[in-house]
Amino acid sequence: MSPKPSIPGTLRAFVAVEIPGDLLKTLEAVQSQIRRCGVRARWVRPESMHLTLKFLGNIPAGQVAGVTEALQSAASRLGAFRLTVAGLGVFPGIRHPRVLWAGLSGAIEALAQLQQELDDRLVGVGFSREERDFHGHLTLGRFSAEVHGARIADVVASYAATIFGGFEVREVVLFQSDLQPQGPVHTALARAKLLAPASPG
Repeated sequence: MSPKPSIPGTLRAFVAVEIPGDLLKTLEAVQSQIRRCGVRARWVRPESMHLTLKFLGNIPAGQVAGVTEALQSAASRLGAFRLTVAGLGVFPGIRHPRVLWAGLSGAIEALAQLQQELDDRLVGVGFSREERDFHGHLTLGRFSAEVHGARIADVVASYAATIFGGFEVREVVLFQSDLQPQGPVHTALARAKLLAPASPG
C-alpha cells in the first residue's frame, strides 16, 4: 500500500534513533554484498536508515510542540544505553519475505522501555497506543511478491552470526519525512536527550 501524501498544513512524522555514519557505511556494504548474490529489492538508502520507535503519520504542524514535549518527558526518565546491530531477518516470515532487516541486541530491555515511555506520553497528546509488540530493527530493503524465498533464506543464514557494529542511544529525534521521487527525505524537527549513564563507581 502506498503511503498517503501529506495534505496542506500537515507533515508526515515519526520518532526514531539516529544511526552513526560508520555503521551506516557498514550496512550499505552489506546491501551491496547481498545485491551481488542476485537478490533484488527496493534498498533503503543509508541516509534513510533509522531505528524507528513510533510512526506518527500525517500530523498538523501545530502538534509538533506537543509531540516535542512528550519526547522530552519520556527521554528525561531514562538513561542512555548501548545496542549492537547483528544478524539479519525478514518480516513476516522466510516463506513469504517482504522486509529484510538487521537485528538488534544489547540493552534490548532499555530500548523496549524507551519505546513504551514514548508510547505512553504520546497517548497524552492524541496518538493511539501501539497495538502490535515492538520489535526494534533496521530495515535494509523491501521485496516484491516475486522474491525468491530460498535465496533470501540462504542470505539470512549466512549472516546469522555477523556483528555489524554498535552504537549508543543518547537521544530520540522527531523527524519530518518528505516523500520524493528518489526516496523519502528526513529532516530532524526536535531532539530529546536521554539522561547520561551513571559513571562507574
